[in-house]
Amino acid sequence: KEFGVEKSMRPVESSAVSPAVSIHEMGHTGATKVERSGINRLRIEMKQRCSNPSSPSSTLSPTGSSGTHFSWDDHHGQWLRRRRLDGAINRVPVGFYPKVWKVLQKCHGLSIDGYVLPSSTTREMTPCEIKFAVHVESVLNHVPQPEYRQLLVEAILVLTIISDMEVDSIGGIIHMDRIVHLANDLFHQDQKALGATDYFLERDTATGICNFFYDSAPSG
Repeated sequence: KEFGVEKSMRPVESSAVSPAVSIHEMGHTGATKVERSGINRLRIEMKQRCSNPSSPSSTLSPTGSSGTHFSWDDHHGQWLRRRRLDGAINRVPVGFYPKVWKVLQKCHGLSIDGYVLPSSTTREMTPCEIKFAVHVESVLNHVPQPEYRQLLVEAILVLTIISDMEVDSIGGIIHMDRIVHLANDLFHQDQKALGATDYFLERDTATGICNFFYDSAPSG
């Protein structure tokens, strides 16, 4: 998206392989495009919300008290939907790839969902090279859940702040999944201490991330 590269829409024969370059391809997850994008889940959620007039009112809060935290109708699902859509279309912030390149210069690599993006990549490609962006996307696209993929992107952005400091190294292989799950555990503990109900502490069965964590703003 950042480099303006899009998949070619020209028709090709069914037996031929399109030579068109795209940084929006799925990778090797084995999931279908619909499963990868999470569109089915969005469609189901919208139908359930429209067909269930008895859904929580606009004064429901994570702790079960009324009128204290946020308006359900105005904010519930806002960040979850945004992360799901951003992850589905591989949207990343401007300057994301050069920042990843800079992080790789100060560690041995980034581990994402069991796949490692090695630091040696920086010796083979330049930070603004489209080949590097494609390589980063190929690793991120191994993550089948778009909202979880977007959390990983946000975690990498936080890591870039550390890499901007005057330090020679920030570690060996940095496991991004562990960072995201550590943040999720801290969030779960904080919300539980504040008296959040089980409904808001429910975790996604595929990733173990709290659904309410997915739906929280990046700023906290």
